[in-house]
Amino acid sequence: MKTFLGLDTLRPDALPECVSTIGVFDGVHRGHRQVLYELNAWARAAGAASCVITFTRHPAEVLHGRALPMILSLKHRLQEFERLGVDAAAVLDFAAVQELDPQAFLREVLLGRLGCRRLLLGFDSRIGKDRAGDASNLPALGAPLGVEVRIASRVADREGRKIGSSAIRDAILGGALEAAANMLGRPVALRGRVVPGAGRGKGLGTATANLDVEGELLPPDGVYLVRVFCGAETAPGVANLGRRPTFGAEGERAFEVHVPGWTGEKYGETFEVRLVRRIRPEIRFPDATALRAQIARDLEELARAVASGEV
Repeated sequence: MKTFLGLDTLRPDALPECVSTIGVFDGVHRGHRQVLYELNAWARAAGAASCVITFTRHPAEVLHGRALPMILSLKHRLQEFERLGVDAAAVLDFAAVQELDPQAFLREVLLGRLGCRRLLLGFDSRIGKDRAGDASNLPALGAPLGVEVRIASRVADREGRKIGSSAIRDAILGGALEAAANMLGRPVALRGRVVPGAGRGKGLGTATANLDVEGELLPPDGVYLVRVFCGAETAPGVANLGRRPTFGAEGERAFEVHVPGWTGEKYGETFEVRLVRRIRPEIRFPDATALRAQIARDLEELARAVASGEV
């Protein structure tokens, strides 16, 4: 997938023919996946490339000055776009386009910068200053410019409600992994690079990979059964999310993964860790011996889950 970072990197000849959509796509949930499916289908029918225009920061952060925790980091979102068959992504700073009215956005960014004459809009998406461009007026605004605007299908949950990032965010923060997965259309997953840790896992007989998951929305602290992906490799494992209270550690939360059978240092490798089930909260143990015994029980739980096909 081609990736363009910043408005200045876009030029009309970069993608001679393309079909675009626009949005934050936080979580790349079922509603987003429908948009991307229709985007790719339109692009293939037109013999063009599919392109997602997205943002480094959430518009709410730029407009209202409040940081909104994202479900997926930018790298994770781009990975999901590529996994779903998108040909290109244009990553913009929302502040660079926030003052453009809808027609100016179509004229200056879509046409002028990207050379694109086809735009697929989410059924409830809005673009332009004051969110003035939507499904009701964008097709008419695009027509004089020679831009065809189509509206993507609506996707609802089992109760007929709109699937939205806010509900998914609340579910993950509340530890409702199954509910979040149903809205996402895939398991809740954390993506991160393996970085050096304190090395305590080796001393306990269960070496762990310490992951930098900055930018990913984290569920409650605890121990989780997981499925780990690293390149072409995949295996079941156990992950700990928390502050490691047994060792008196304080400060930032850490995310550590143990994969039975995996050996060797994997520093710099990127893991995708799909959370299957939380098996217990993080506990402060009186000593390393008690912790070692609990880890053995956690691994027994993993073995049962693997045998049943859960992980």
